[in-house]
This record gives sequence, structure tokens and C-alpha cells, in this order.
Amino acid sequence: MSASKFRTHLTIWAGLWFASMIWAVNMQLGQIVPDADCRSPLHISAITSLAGAALTALSGVASWSGAASPAVANAPAHTIEFARAVSALSAGLFTFALAMQGVASLVLTGCER
Repeated sequence: MSASKFRTHLTIWAGLWFASMIWAVNMQLGQIVPDADCRSPLHISAITSLAGAALTALSGVASWSGAASPAVANAPAHTIEFARAVSALSAGLFTFALAMQGVASLVLTGCER
């Protein structure tokens, strides 16, 4: 696979694989960080969730607007359009989940002070 073909495929599917990886890392951090959140005035959980939401939104935009010509991707145009749409919509779903986790981390601290 050539470098341009690899880059094209990476851009097309970035909203699906990159966003899901960010969400998985955020879920793991959600198990680890709450103890530090209770001891610190910073809301580390909220910061990581909202930063992850911003990154997943960017990956969705990259998937949706990525310049993917069928000649480079070696696939029919309707297949590439479908892949870009699925990837961008998946990124939107993960962005919403991360944003809700960030807001919940701000509102519901769960700390006994």
C-alpha cells in the first residue's frame, strides 16, 4: 500500500477508529482519576473528557471533509462516501458521549468533603 493510499484510508476512517480509541482511554481514566479529582481543585476528569470530545470532533471533521478521491483509495466513489459518512457520524456519537461525561464530571463530583 502506497503512502498516499494509506493516508487516505486513515483520513476516511479517523472518525471511527481514532474517536473510539479516545473514548476507550477516557473510560479507563474515569476509573483511575476520580481519587485525584477529589484531592485537587482541578476537575481532571472533566478536562480530559472535554479535551477528548474536542479531539473526536476534529477526527469527525477530518473524516467528513478529507480529500479522498476514488482513484487514490482504489474503491468506488459511493463506497468512500459511505465510509466517510459512517466515520463522521460515529465521531459525532463519541463526541456526544465524551461531552456528557465531561459535564457529568463537572456537576457530579462524588467526593465526600
